[in-house]
Amino acid sequence: MVLELRNSLIEKAVYLKPEDLNIFKSALEFTERAHLGQKRATGEPYVCHPLTVCEILMDYKADGTTLTAALLHDVVEDTDCSIEDIEDKFGPQVALIVDGLTKFEKGSLNKELYHALNSEKLLSHAAKDIRVAIVKIADRLHNMRTLGIKKIEKKVPYANETLVFFSPLCDRLGLVEFQSELEEHAFKYLNPQRYAGVKNLKGNYEKIFSNIFHYCKKNILENNHTPLTVDMKWSSAPIYVSYSKLQEGESLSKLFTIDIITGTPINCYTLLGTLHNSFRPVPNRFSDEISGQRKRFDRHLKTSVMVQDVEVNVEIKTESSLNVSIFHLLNELSVTEIEMLSSDLLRDSIQSVKAVSNDPIEFYELISFELLQNDLTIYTPKMDVVSLPDGSTALDFAFFLDPSIAARMYGVKVNGEPKNLYTKLKDMDLVKILMKGHETVVEDWLNHVQTSKAMKEINIKLNNC
Repeated sequence: MVLELRNSLIEKAVYLKPEDLNIFKSALEFTERAHLGQKRATGEPYVCHPLTVCEILMDYKADGTTLTAALLHDVVEDTDCSIEDIEDKFGPQVALIVDGLTKFEKGSLNKELYHALNSEKLLSHAAKDIRVAIVKIADRLHNMRTLGIKKIEKKVPYANETLVFFSPLCDRLGLVEFQSELEEHAFKYLNPQRYAGVKNLKGNYEKIFSNIFHYCKKNILENNHTPLTVDMKWSSAPIYVSYSKLQEGESLSKLFTIDIITGTPINCYTLLGTLHNSFRPVPNRFSDEISGQRKRFDRHLKTSVMVQDVEVNVEIKTESSLNVSIFHLLNELSVTEIEMLSSDLLRDSIQSVKAVSNDPIEFYELISFELLQNDLTIYTPKMDVVSLPDGSTALDFAFFLDPSIAARMYGVKVNGEPKNLYTKLKDMDLVKILMKGHETVVEDWLNHVQTSKAMKEINIKLNNC
């Protein structure tokens, strides 16, 4: 089993540069020696786990550093090997990633504190190198695939953490396939009856939607009077997302999406016009993720139209956008650029949260809100885009934008309407800050902000008074 896995990895690693391939092979040997004699709960050699985690990432053409760290991710925690050994053999970047993935000694720590400390360590290291989070997600995916061997009392909290923490983290990194599989495994363990019910419901509707798709495709191709390359297909939301949408009252048709793929961004807008001329667009359903991109790895036009009296989601994207992923980026960036990317993806929240609280449990609660909530897109009067976690107020917006301006605000206009500072914002709101000539910060503001940056800046102003 180990030999087969090992040979498979070496065959798949042909895309690596020669120097990276040599390091990778060295890591393979190191990992096998370190885990020699260890067994998993399944009875298989323990080394099969890091090899499989590496294989998961290799299928996405992960870079050499990510693959090496994946192979070594458990050696410090589960063997006599030290971080210093890793750094001496494989360099500081691999050592940083492995350290971020290595849990603390539990000792006498209670379960909640132990979990919070490890989460803080993971995210703090990921803010320096996002590959820490990527390897951890692949590690969680393999563990979810083999969750059946665990006792029921361990399955439920493990699956729940997967939905609450790891799924939103995947979303932030654009790891769509990882997210879908993690959610499917977790939902199956948490509620097998509802999982089966939703799967059956979707299966029964697929034939109906297939007919809608072919009718739509026929009309688009007939009405496309420009020589554009057009490819059309349909897809359905993952099981857990489908369940969530059904719980919110969405129709079955909204679980499915028609994808229109073409050559250039200009072609996307041309085909949007063709689509809206062919079928009646549904009001307030259009969003532009090409010119006003909110997510780094998600570029498309999204709209809904009525097809045969059924509301249908449509996404229009370029063929090149299908190949844009975090793995693609990591293969091209330097270590310094990866650190900048990592900080950007985690929205600099780690340091802001740490400035507000040194308590690991409070850190986990705050960071879960900031990083793992759905984002709101808020516009300034100049149409600049600000992304904030759902639940943010006008105060959060102002302090994110410019603390010196926020410190003098007395109100806001939201979509042209005067509102107070404590107003909770909604997605796509346009916000104008109203200021006085002097600072207006009061302690009560702390009761009406959600983001750590706003808390930190308000505390600084109050302490300087």
